Amino acid sequence: MLWPLLLFIITMSILVTVHEFGHFFVARLCGVHVECFSIGFGKKIWSYKFSNGTEFVIAMIPLGGYVRMLNEEAKKTSSDDEKFAFNRKKIWQKMAIIFAGPFANFVLAAIIYWIIFLNGVMVYPIKVKDTIASTPASTLQIPYGAELKTIDNIAINSWNDVNLALISVLGKNSVSLSYIDKDNNGNPIEVTKSADISHWNFDIEKESSITAFGLLPKTLEVYPIVSKIVPKSAAEKAGLQVGDEIISYNNHLYTNWNDFSTEIKKANVMVLKVKRGNSEIYLNLIPTVQKNGEGVAGLYPSSEAVVKQYGFLEGLGKSIEQTVLTTKITVGSLYQLITGVIGLKHLSGPITIAKSAGQTASYGFTSYLYFLAFISISLGVINLVPLPILDGGQLIFLLLEKIKGKALSEQTQERLFRIGFFLLILIMGIALFNDFLRL
Repeated sequence: MLWPLLLFIITMSILVTVHEFGHFFVARLCGVHVECFSIGFGKKIWSYKFSNGTEFVIAMIPLGGYVRMLNEEAKKTSSDDEKFAFNRKKIWQKMAIIFAGPFANFVLAAIIYWIIFLNGVMVYPIKVKDTIASTPASTLQIPYGAELKTIDNIAINSWNDVNLALISVLGKNSVSLSYIDKDNNGNPIEVTKSADISHWNFDIEKESSITAFGLLPKTLEVYPIVSKIVPKSAAEKAGLQVGDEIISYNNHLYTNWNDFSTEIKKANVMVLKVKRGNSEIYLNLIPTVQKNGEGVAGLYPSSEAVVKQYGFLEGLGKSIEQTVLTTKITVGSLYQLITGVIGLKHLSGPITIAKSAGQTASYGFTSYLYFLAFISISLGVINLVPLPILDGGQLIFLLLEKIKGKALSEQTQERLFRIGFFLLILIMGIALFNDFLRL
C-alpha cells in the first residue's frame, strides 16, 4: 500500500503544482500580487518568502493547493496596492488568470506526450482476428486480418485507442468504423462501414469495450529472424547475428516463437540451424541459467511491431494531436456520466487513482507517463466544469458580469458557492464509496 500511496502523492503534487503555477504565472503577467502559493492544505510543513512578497508553502495534506492573490474584497489594502489587487483587473484578465490553471494541465499533458514520442513508441498494426456473434461488430463482416484505422473518425494507433474510442460512442445510435482491406487485385483499400449501437451497452467495470463490441484482436506476427542481440548474452557467445533466420533447433523445425522460447527456458544445450544470407550454418546455443532455473538466450525476434522515434517538430505535432484526442474523449465520457449513459458507479476517487498509479508504474516509466498525462487532462477538464467552486464556475460568473455589466451580488454568489460545494462533496463521496467497493 505504501508504493501506490507514495506515487499518488507524487502524482497529485506534480499536477497541483503545474495547475497552480498556471494561475500564478498569468496573475503575475497581469500585474496581480500573489500573497501565497501553496501545495497542499492544512498546517505548513515548509515555507519560503520571496523578495516580491509571495510566500511559497508546502502543507500537510497533499490533496490540492491554491494561489492566494491580493483581493480588496478579502482584506483591506492601501491605495498604493490597489492596482495589484485581483478585483481591480479587467474581466478578460481575470478570466485569463482563472483559465490558466486548467490550461497548464493541458500543456503538461502535451509536454509529457512529446517526451514519449521523442523517446520512441511501439507502433504496430491493429488487426482483427474475428468478430463475436450477436454483437455490433458481427454485422460489419470484417475480414480476417483487417487493420483498423478509425472509429467514429478517431484515429486508431493502439488497442487502447480502440477501447477509449468505443467507450466514447456509448449512447449513440450508430458508429462508423474504417479498416484496410485488399481489392480483387490485392491492392490495399480503406473500407468504411457503420454499425447500429442504439441498443448496445455494457459494464465498463467488468468487461472490455473491445470484446463487448465484438472484436477479437489478431496476435502480432512474430518472425524467426533475429532483430536484436543482448551484449555478452548466450546468443552473442553462440555467434548469432542480427538478420539470422532460425530454421530449426535440435532437429525440430521452427514453427512459432513461443515453442522456441519454451525450449530455451529448459536451459539445455541447443543446436540451431540458421540461415545467414544464402547459406545455412549450425550454431551451439548454451542458454544462461537464471536464479529461477530458467534459461535465457538474449535475442529478440522481428515482428510487425516496431519502435518509431519521432523528430522534434513531428513529435510536437503528434503530442498536440494526442492531447486534443484525449481531451475530446474525456469530455465525451464526462457528458456520458452527466446524461446517465455511464452510471455513477464508474466514478473513481483517490484510492483508485493511487492503485492505478502503482500499476502503471510497475509496467515501466513510459506507462506511468501516459497515466500522468491522462490524469492531467482529466484534472483540466474537471476544473472547467461550471460548478461555482471550480474554475469553470468562476469563468461563468465573470461571463455573466460581462453580459450584465455588473457582478452577481455577494449573497447570490455565496448561495451558489454553497450549492457547488455540496455537489462537489456529494460527487467525492460517491467516488470514495466506489473506491472502497473496488478494494
